[in-house]
Amino acid sequence: MRSNLTILPAVLVGILSFLSRASAQPTPAPAQPAVTTAPSSVVVIALHGEVDDYTRDSLFRNFDQARRLGARTVILDLDTPGGLVTAGLDISRFLRRQDDLHVIAYVRDKAYSAGAMIAVACNEIVMAPDAVVGDCAPIVFNTDGHLDPMPAAERAKAQSPIVNDFDASATRNGYDRQLLEAMVITERVVHWVQSPTGQRRFVDAKEYADLTAKGWKPVDGVPNPVDGPETLLTVETSEAMKLGIARAIAASPEALAQERGMTVLADLTPGPGERFIETLNNAALRGLLLTIFLTTLYISLSSPGHGAAEATAIISLGLFIGIPLLTGYAQWWELVAIFAGLALLAFEVFVFPGHGVSAIVGLIMMLLGILMTFVPKEPTGTPGWLPHFGDTWSHVRQGVVVITAGLAASLLLCVWLQRYLPKLPYFNRLILSATSGGTAGVVTTSPGVAPENTWPGVGTVGRAISELKPGGSAEFVDLSVGDSRIIAVISESGYVPPGSNVVVRESRGNRVIVRMAATA
Repeated sequence: MRSNLTILPAVLVGILSFLSRASAQPTPAPAQPAVTTAPSSVVVIALHGEVDDYTRDSLFRNFDQARRLGARTVILDLDTPGGLVTAGLDISRFLRRQDDLHVIAYVRDKAYSAGAMIAVACNEIVMAPDAVVGDCAPIVFNTDGHLDPMPAAERAKAQSPIVNDFDASATRNGYDRQLLEAMVITERVVHWVQSPTGQRRFVDAKEYADLTAKGWKPVDGVPNPVDGPETLLTVETSEAMKLGIARAIAASPEALAQERGMTVLADLTPGPGERFIETLNNAALRGLLLTIFLTTLYISLSSPGHGAAEATAIISLGLFIGIPLLTGYAQWWELVAIFAGLALLAFEVFVFPGHGVSAIVGLIMMLLGILMTFVPKEPTGTPGWLPHFGDTWSHVRQGVVVITAGLAASLLLCVWLQRYLPKLPYFNRLILSATSGGTAGVVTTSPGVAPENTWPGVGTVGRAISELKPGGSAEFVDLSVGDSRIIAVISESGYVPPGSNVVVRESRGNRVIVRMAATA
């Protein structure tokens, strides 16, 4: 396996990152003066889709751009089902540090999980009609897809950083701490009560019993309790307004800016590159990339040298691991496992074939590394054998499904290639349909005479297609298909330049040993 297989994917990741950043240019608001010092100047920043490291870094860059444009207010346009807890925590801490900007979270449709964490970290929340916010608890699913109870110690460990973050946002932005914690802690019961004099408080079940005995009553117009012992607080727009979570309702970020007399300087919507990254992060497309990679890897290992399969394998691998690298799903040890597995497979094929140990170990390492690129890092660290979050388990299951489907599809493709490609003109050069060498030992027949079922025979003359140093590729005529094919060979005479005639000296398993042929 060439060293390019380990270098070029990293280059491809860099190109993807550059293109996505270059495409994320601000869209100036039409017919608006470029006011850069007025307190009412505002920039709209969109955070749509899954929250991950890529969207986090893009949001940080967009805030820097908003400052360069002279914004004093940022409307953070949210529509997200959640995502990586670690990325959500990073964003919420970042938002609470924006002392020079007034940040408004505009919930366009939904802000679940990490989206809720981000929304409450902003200075205020404005919601679209019929939007929803809440539901941010670590959960674990069993094998049937139903919720499993978590041991108290594990739940406390998983909840701790999230609860602390919600508490920090409640303190900074004036929300009731118990109300926000009800979005995270399933067992939390919250009542909203009112005293005979009109004072209102959010209380737990014990305090509710004490206060109602003193004449306090539940506040009219909202459920009682606001959140029960088996639910997570999730509220739509009208209820969020009553509870004080949302401060206003607006049809769009632009309508909100107009209502408050703000000048929209720019709308920093995701560019084509960012949308391309989001598209490639789809599980189905990653499964297709995996199928392409495994199929072309098989071709590259069985018959290297023609270049097309190697180039396709490099591109598909670069895209497959590049997307989780950008989004924060892939960690360094997962990439090490993938490339170490590839190296062991190459060792089995080209250096020490037949024993099988390096191939099995390499395949296990590669598949484990690939599986873990689907699994997000948790705030308590890299997931171990028993992740704490239900979202982590769902990604594990998704990875298993994608890998299984990719393996099955690539296996079928390889069988098809082995059976039909040798019959097609030109394409019969791409794979080796016959075993190189038909005996367990060294073939020692007379020059030019090949044993039965052995190809190419000892003494067969061919042409080096690539440099042999000492490994490379050579082309030989195969009379069984009436055409020439390219196979992997090893030179026993050292370096052989491309285009030189070579002669087969030995055939052992799938190894063909050649030397430069004498010239007249």
